[in-house]
Amino acid sequence: MKRHFYLLVFLPAILFAQVDSLKELLNYYPLQTGNYWEYQSYWEQMPFSPTDSSSHSVEVTGDTLLENGHTYKILLRKDITPNQYQYNQFERIDSLTGCVYRYINDTTANHEYMSDSLFAQPGDPIYSSRERITTSGYYMTRCVSVTNDSIFGIFTQLKTFQNECFIPGETYTFAKGFGELYGSVCEMGCGSTYLVYAKIDGKEFGKKLTSINSDKNFSPNLFILNQNFPNPFNPSTVISFQLSANSKVSLKVYDVLGNQVAILVDGEKPAGNYKIDFDGSRLSNGISSKGGYASGVYFYTLRAGSFVQSRKMILLK
Repeated sequence: MKRHFYLLVFLPAILFAQVDSLKELLNYYPLQTGNYWEYQSYWEQMPFSPTDSSSHSVEVTGDTLLENGHTYKILLRKDITPNQYQYNQFERIDSLTGCVYRYINDTTANHEYMSDSLFAQPGDPIYSSRERITTSGYYMTRCVSVTNDSIFGIFTQLKTFQNECFIPGETYTFAKGFGELYGSVCEMGCGSTYLVYAKIDGKEFGKKLTSINSDKNFSPNLFILNQNFPNPFNPSTVISFQLSANSKVSLKVYDVLGNQVAILVDGEKPAGNYKIDFDGSRLSNGISSKGGYASGVYFYTLRAGSFVQSRKMILLK
């Protein structure tokens, strides 16, 4: 009888632990009705000076049952501008798989596509896309890192994803307890979007926007490594990053074999925004070469305190 007794006590403990773990992972994207977010966006073109800014809100207004038989959350996206342009987006989260699905009214099977996987861990590929398709066709997203940071004064976990195609594009980060925190995309230019205010389960975080904020000195409380621009490049490109605190910083470039080929930054840096030129026509450390770096794929890695992130860039001659 003792064995049976201990089994009955032990198994529920395992089940409850699994349920708690699932809830923690689903908390990366809290889609409860009433939750509300405000974002500030900037669009940059060469030579990397802000050329446009905008702001928008996202609110979970309720649930709806759509024609494919699934129940979706209604996300009302509204521009914070005088004309208040708005539209609804429909999303659902599979609580067993952690997959996020978006509804689309076309001939797609089941009228939906997978946009995210909240359960993904660093290195995991996700055969999905937030925007579903780009000019290069369908592509894959990969979870690239899980880190910790202070968001609105609360220490929490961040999970970052990057779309993978021939030309790396969109990168975005979820913050546990807050949802989407930051996103960037580089194609004809580079755009960045930052969470500035959130109301989650009735609690408010950050500062609420009332109109478009065109402040070019806007500095969110994050460590960020942006995608280089242009990419592919020849012969030079710009790598930008942001430090939310004074840090010992290194920014290094590696080839596909993992060999270090350049040191762009190495030393203490104060909090702020930085832009570094990488010239593919000139080798580093005083080494001269008629052709500079060879065409191909390179990786650049930023280390700042406990923050570590890498991105891919392509030199085409």
